[in-house]
Formats: sequence, structure tokens, C-alpha cells
Amino acid sequence: MLAVHDLEIRVGARTLMSEVSFRVSDGDKIGLVGRNGAGKTTLTKVLAGDLPPADGKVERSGELGYLPQDPRSGDPEMLARTRILDARGLGTLALQMHEASIEMGDADEKVAAKAMRRYGNLTERFEALGGYAAEAEAASIAHNLSLPDRILDQPLKTLSGGQRRRIELARILFSDAQTMILDEPTNHLDADSVVWLREFLKNYKGGLIVISHDVELVGETVNRVFYLDAMRQVIDIYNMNWKNYLRQRVADEERRKKERANIEKKATALQLQAAR
Repeated sequence: MLAVHDLEIRVGARTLMSEVSFRVSDGDKIGLVGRNGAGKTTLTKVLAGDLPPADGKVERSGELGYLPQDPRSGDPEMLARTRILDARGLGTLALQMHEASIEMGDADEKVAAKAMRRYGNLTERFEALGGYAAEAEAASIAHNLSLPDRILDQPLKTLSGGQRRRIELARILFSDAQTMILDEPTNHLDADSVVWLREFLKNYKGGLIVISHDVELVGETVNRVFYLDAMRQVIDIYNMNWKNYLRQRVADEERRKKERANIEKKATALQLQAAR
């Protein structure tokens, strides 16, 4: 869950938005939209805690999964598979179990006995966190994001930017995070992976904020739309699906256009009166 109170965000001397308040609860699937440069990505960084706001506060409860446009998190030496599994604390445990299983065959009986006890303790913890079923779930997510074993078995430092991004997306989707913030999640995905991701997000039960140029993904998944208006420095909140939002947005723009015309007309009349 996210709760935003009187948020103000600035970049240098420029104010992107002010007095912004909203909540994101389970089941809320929000499409964050606005023209390029309006501040959508900056807002997601503030919501995720990567940037401080100029004013106001963001309250977070439960685990938050954040996919930035250029993810750089994780130990570069870590295997990609371990990075994904560690979203639920399984990756490092699996490595430790493998190491203990090797030591169990040691010629020194004391070393072997100690390794056996360690393996038993690690296995208990592994199974308590979902064990092999969770491992299979992670493998399925990776497969659907076109991440074959040859990539999963490589250290993060050897992967391209696109591969790193898919690893981080897989990690977030596997994490069971209560809230997800995804900035252009379809970047570097092939067509089959995009279709699979749409279905995953449609069935996701937590809170979601997504920035995406994939109109079909937004159209099929979101039930609320946040429009960041750079000119007015506000977020217009539409509690409706994408199709209804598009219609309502046109009506709102037409109404504001008429309001501006009336204001300008009155201003001109006042100027004429003053001139007399």
C-alpha cells in the first residue's frame, strides 16, 4: 500500500507537481500517463524512495517492487538465477545447500557430519519459504520473459542492459510484492513475453502503478488512470478503465478550453473598460 500526502516534487527551480495526494491499495491498477518530460519517471522514483520529495510525504507498507528504466541493483558477481530467487530469500539458501551437499562427501567424517547437519537446517528453511515449488515458479517466470538457463547461470556483470532489466522484472514478479511500480516494463521484451506479462498483470492482486507506451497492456490491465498535467502541475485522477478515461479526458480538455476562453474574454472586456 502507498499513501501520498500533499506531495511536491521539484527538479531544480522547476516544480513538477504540488499538493498531490492519493492512495494505492490492493487491486488498484494505475496507468501513470502524461506527455514526455512531465515528470512520470521522477514521480516513480519518489514513490519508491529513491528520491526525496520537496515537500509532503509518502507512506509505504508491505513489500514494494520497483522497476526503474535502468536497473543497476544487485551484486555484479551474483548469478542471475540467485538474484531472482533471493526476492523470496531462496537464492542464497540454494547455493549454501549445494555447497553443503558437496562437503557431505568429504573424507573427514567430522566435516561430513557437520555438513549434513547444516544441509538439514538449510533444507528446512528452504522448504519453509516455498522450496522447490517456488523455485519452479521462478523458473517459469524467467522462461516467459525469454530468460534461458544459459543467461540465468551467468553473473549479473556479464549481462547486457536489456538482460539485466528482464532479470529485475522477473525478480519483482516473483517477489510477491504487495505493490509494484513498473516503468516501461515491456522494454526489451519480445512479443510473446509482452502478451504473457499482460496476463500476469491482469491477474495480479496487489497495487500496481505502470508507465507504458504499450496501449494494449494499459488498456487491458488498468482500472485507474493518473494524468500528470505538466502545465497545471497536478495529477488528475480518473477512477475508471482506460477506454472510459480516453473519453472523459477529451471532455475535460474541452471544458477547460471553454473555461480559458471565457476567462480571456472577461479579461479583454475589463481591459477595454479600463481603456475608456
